[in-house]
Amino acid sequence: MSVDLLLKNGTVIVDGKETARSLGVKAGKIEAVYVVGNEPAAQETVDCSGLYVLPGAIDIHVHLRDLGQSNKEDYMTGTRAAAAGGVTTVVDMPNSDPPVLTSRVLEEKITSAQEKRFVNVGFYAGVPKKAADFDASITPNILGVKEYPHSPLVQGTRTGPQRALDCMRICFELDLPLLFHPDSSKPGAVPEDLNDFLALHSCDNEAKSIKLFLSAHSEIGGRLHVCHVSCESAARLIGEHRAEKSLTAEVTPHHLLLAGSDFIDSDGTAKVLPPLRTRQDSEWLRHALSGQCSIDCVVSDHAPHTDQEKLVPFLKAASGIPGLETLVPLMLTEVFDGRLPWVDYLRCCCSAPAWVLRIGNKGVLTKGYDADITVVQREETVIRGADFQSKARVTPFEGRRVLARPVMTFVGGELVYSYGKFMVGQGTAGRVPVRATR
Repeated sequence: MSVDLLLKNGTVIVDGKETARSLGVKAGKIEAVYVVGNEPAAQETVDCSGLYVLPGAIDIHVHLRDLGQSNKEDYMTGTRAAAAGGVTTVVDMPNSDPPVLTSRVLEEKITSAQEKRFVNVGFYAGVPKKAADFDASITPNILGVKEYPHSPLVQGTRTGPQRALDCMRICFELDLPLLFHPDSSKPGAVPEDLNDFLALHSCDNEAKSIKLFLSAHSEIGGRLHVCHVSCESAARLIGEHRAEKSLTAEVTPHHLLLAGSDFIDSDGTAKVLPPLRTRQDSEWLRHALSGQCSIDCVVSDHAPHTDQEKLVPFLKAASGIPGLETLVPLMLTEVFDGRLPWVDYLRCCCSAPAWVLRIGNKGVLTKGYDADITVVQREETVIRGADFQSKARVTPFEGRRVLARPVMTFVGGELVYSYGKFMVGQGTAGRVPVRATR
């Protein structure tokens, strides 16, 4: 039997070890992983000697903007950034303009993404001001529901115990995960200086918010996912309540690898929410991710803004950084520098994100799974925002040394990106919307 595509003689991770293998693709699915020399005939063969053949990363926390914020990012530039970064599936957050609170807005985003996409795109929805107004008809087209206690999607919404219970109940009844931004700061509060900003979005407020939703989760049940954990205290709290099937969590590369002390107070480049914390917090997050495995996955929290919004003093800067093109190089550098085992990389960047959202047949290189694949060259280079495909090019990782460069990205067995060039037009590769396996 022949295959459509053979990625020949690449380095594949088998039982946590680098092993020479060839990978066959047929009808957009992985047919098998072969011992070198035992491959079948193929319609097309790509020599991957000296390259790593890995599952495409799955990024379950991105802000692709589009619609009323297309000046910051749209589905074409955002998914091109994903493909160039070795990310084959992205899940778009609902705090867009307009926010995803109705089936009409969701359909607008789906239509736009279908026309512009270069990778797979999934979606979340938000909760209206009156939780009972949640439109359950959108359930098949979303992968979860997101709540923003510190910055609600509808002005005047307050997230207290009853709101947390209402959100948790919606998700329990619809069998969807509830994701939340752990921040209990007062919506609309305006800090007067850097210390005021850090106090407003403190680790105490992060832990307080987590406790609020853990209480609702304990009463209602269902699946709860904590977004971008940034503090040691928060990670410890999650570890104490660890429940693989019902309580999950994520962390970003910038909270793992950067600290607030790395930047001068007037620099808005690294302004994010939650803020960059201390070096001790970063070290504990690493332990929670790889040692304890109480944090399940790594996400970019790709949040693009214009240069004019970022290249200003800290308090005036918009919160958020681009991350789709740095996620894989940064995390693979952790692997190549010996700080992260291969099994943890494959879990936190590939298989666990798919598992958290019940995205079937993705995140693993095995027979029957979608042929979403990134091919990576191990070489030393530096991150340059000017090279990004994203419209957002201001990054706190500017000039940082990395040891990995995604060179080819396949989505559903189709070569989308190859050595700096896009091999397909927009709207042809990938699936929109990505749906959960129910």
